[in-house]
Amino acid sequence: MDAISSATLSLIGMFLAGAIGYYYSKRENEAPLLGMIIALSSFLVVTPMGYNEEAGFAFVPLTWLGGQGLFTAMIIGFLSSFVYIKLIKSNFTIKMPDSVPPMVSEPFRALIPSFCAFMVIAAIRYMMGFTPWGDIHTFFFEVVQKPMTVLGASLPASIIVVIIIQVLWFMGLHGQNIAGAVMTPIWTATMVANQSAVLNGQAPEHIFTGQFFTGFIWMQFCSLIIACAFFAKSSQLKTVGKISIGSACFNISEPIVFGSPVVLNFTLLIPWVLTMVVYVIVTWLFMYTGICPLPLGTDIPWTCPPLISGWLITGSFMGAIVQIINVIIGTFIYLPFVKVYDKQLLKAEKESHGEE
Repeated sequence: MDAISSATLSLIGMFLAGAIGYYYSKRENEAPLLGMIIALSSFLVVTPMGYNEEAGFAFVPLTWLGGQGLFTAMIIGFLSSFVYIKLIKSNFTIKMPDSVPPMVSEPFRALIPSFCAFMVIAAIRYMMGFTPWGDIHTFFFEVVQKPMTVLGASLPASIIVVIIIQVLWFMGLHGQNIAGAVMTPIWTATMVANQSAVLNGQAPEHIFTGQFFTGFIWMQFCSLIIACAFFAKSSQLKTVGKISIGSACFNISEPIVFGSPVVLNFTLLIPWVLTMVVYVIVTWLFMYTGICPLPLGTDIPWTCPPLISGWLITGSFMGAIVQIINVIIGTFIYLPFVKVYDKQLLKAEKESHGEE
């Protein structure tokens, strides 16, 4: 298991730098493989190396190649790719005659831009050596990643994030995707930290990881489905609630979100936001008090069925129990509002059928 962990999550920062270079170059219609190599190499350029005096060889420690190097990976991966692409687009290249085959001319075309990209990154490494941090990894970890993790992976920040997510859904926008652009690096860092602790025989430290939200929070719509399927009388809500049960087993919310609908529905806005906030507080309370174990760092798919996901994330049946408690509490929050909305729909349905 140590070998698998060292070859995967312990190198997640390095993989991220290469992926950023690849997809940024691909988006700009340039050679993505070369973009990946430049970004990956640039990340290694700014990574401090160790030296074993007894054995007489240098090595790259895993310290900054994993979760602790995520912010550096993102910034260096993008910066090196940006410099390379910018110079390529500006034709700051070695131009070969048209008679030269592409397999020969393309490497020469990329020679100057890639060299300049490496020089920029090397200059950053050199200048960081004169700072109190010594290298850019330590700088970003101490000044950016560590404070952001403390603030972003906290209860108040998590409550604010889920409120924003639900309001975005109310407006018809995919809240998780939008908020994830900001929060995913933080939640990934806490996930990797928890998994590293568990693999080293220590207890996980962070409550708010990506799995915390994937397994316990995003499923809040299940409460709305139960309220509609089993307590509504109107044909619309009852039917939508029932057909949404199947998709809910895989954490897919679109049928109930757009079928009820939740979008621009002011009657359901309060419970739509409040329920997710309550899910966060209840789950945090169970984990903070030690009743439910903290996330172990298991990166499960978001489509993993509830109950199973709760058990996998925490390694305990208490994870599944917390999910059940959340759904029950959320159902009671939704019920009064669903009944009000249900009466409106029931009245409209009777009028459409000519009933009084």
